[in-house]
Amino acid sequence: MSEPQAGYLGLAPFLRASLGEGDLPALARQWLDRAGREDTAAAWMNLATALLCLGQTQTALAAQREALSRARTYALPGPDEPAPRLLLLALPGPLSANTPLDCLLEGQGLQLVVHFVDPAVPLAEALPEHDALMLAMGVSEAALPVLAALQERLAGWPRPVLNPPAAIRRTERATLSRLLADAPGVLMPPTRRVPRALLESAAAAGAWPEGLEAPPFLLRPPDSQGGHGLARIGTAAELAAYLAAQPEGEFFLTRYVDYAGPDGRFRKIRVALVGGQAFPVHLAVSEHWMVHYVNAGMYGDAAKRAEEAAFFRAFPEFAQRHAPALSALSERLGLDYVCVDLAETADGRLLIFEADPAMVAHAMEPGAEFAYRREGIAPLREAFVGWVRVRREGWG
Repeated sequence: MSEPQAGYLGLAPFLRASLGEGDLPALARQWLDRAGREDTAAAWMNLATALLCLGQTQTALAAQREALSRARTYALPGPDEPAPRLLLLALPGPLSANTPLDCLLEGQGLQLVVHFVDPAVPLAEALPEHDALMLAMGVSEAALPVLAALQERLAGWPRPVLNPPAAIRRTERATLSRLLADAPGVLMPPTRRVPRALLESAAAAGAWPEGLEAPPFLLRPPDSQGGHGLARIGTAAELAAYLAAQPEGEFFLTRYVDYAGPDGRFRKIRVALVGGQAFPVHLAVSEHWMVHYVNAGMYGDAAKRAEEAAFFRAFPEFAQRHAPALSALSERLGLDYVCVDLAETADGRLLIFEADPAMVAHAMEPGAEFAYRREGIAPLREAFVGWVRVRREGWG
């Protein structure tokens, strides 16, 4: 069995620095110097992570390749006491490619070991000892063939396998919308891949041919995350302008649903499902329909934070109110752990934006004003550790 590399920090310290508790550019310079001096796999991987957090993607991926040419398996900082070892199978690539579990657990309850699979020959190499194995990758164009290969490779694995490949593949946007089409208490408009040529034809004609959703609709390129390339299209002119800025050959298209509240604001909720149980991750309140926690003004608006704190406190009531929908999500996805971005509609349904096991769940914001988030995320952390222990103890 191979031994994992020590000294790998994971995402947590770099994410914390990016949120204001540290100097991220200084950390990147530090690891650039250490990678040059030490030339170790862990130093190169830490440099890659810092650069990814800074948005220097191409340079970061080059550093990542340097790391992987030296080692593919890395031990994350863990608890002081002995703990179950969870082996995470990750995919080389950007931060959005994999579940950043260290940001949720922060060294508590489990010893995490990350193994970056070789996409060309997944799991051809020996793996370190582990108590359970979890696929950490989300669904993406690059991940789909790897997931297919891993499905065969992991059949009959001698340890519990969390988030199996077939379940991860269900989170692909078009597949997910079909899966949830008749789920009770759920609204996810059909999502499908549309070729560029059809969109260009509609933009040029100023009309919407049969087979193309009438506006308003949303477009995004495949593999886009964090709202990159996502736009609401209302007219042929807007469609033409969008296509002029996006080079992709196909796009995901879905009907736009107005989910503004009575006050005109939009509220996006992130929920985590662990072993079928729902936990709050965050509530972001924004004046814009495209809501992300980092750009919703949560950091500078005490009233928005108070609303989020109230959401954490009232989450048991929320989960009870939407129990059929949350149960359907869990059962149909079949994932041990997944995050779901959603909103409440005026008629009381859950509007599903996406489900992705690779979404980040954390409470790393510094300062007393975010103490409610640290308290609110603790049950999720405890549930995840508990679920891994349940899976391990129930194996065999």
